[in-house]
Amino acid sequence: MREEFPLHDATFDGIVIMEKVATLYFRATDGRGCEARLSGIDALHMDDFQQGNIVVLFETTTGEPPRKTVGLERLYGSPHPSAAKQYHEKSEAFLARKHRAIEAGELTVVEMVPAIGADLLATCERVEFNYHGHGS
Repeated sequence: MREEFPLHDATFDGIVIMEKVATLYFRATDGRGCEARLSGIDALHMDDFQQGNIVVLFETTTGEPPRKTVGLERLYGSPHPSAAKQYHEKSEAFLARKHRAIEAGELTVVEMVPAIGADLLATCERVEFNYHGHGS
């Protein structure tokens, strides 16, 4: 199931990671605070966090193949092109296992695409989303 969270044009304010749990903090366009809690993190990668992060898309995928534009190599790495064939084969088998875990619903892919700033990709066991405070 692919689910888009209502964070288009929200401001991404920060992330706190403790053990295998990451809490992401947002401010929605109506002024309410929101947080996404990623539990059972398997891998997480974020680039370009800066002041004024604006979200275009925040989406999760589990129980089906991730979109083709989601490259799990970004999370799990890949061997250098000149590495021996055995390392490439092991990497391909490892990524295939991760894809199967996503398709089986054992892992969830989390993708946050920015208009400005932070670009996040993660895999985890569970995602919870909550609003808090009052909007305008």
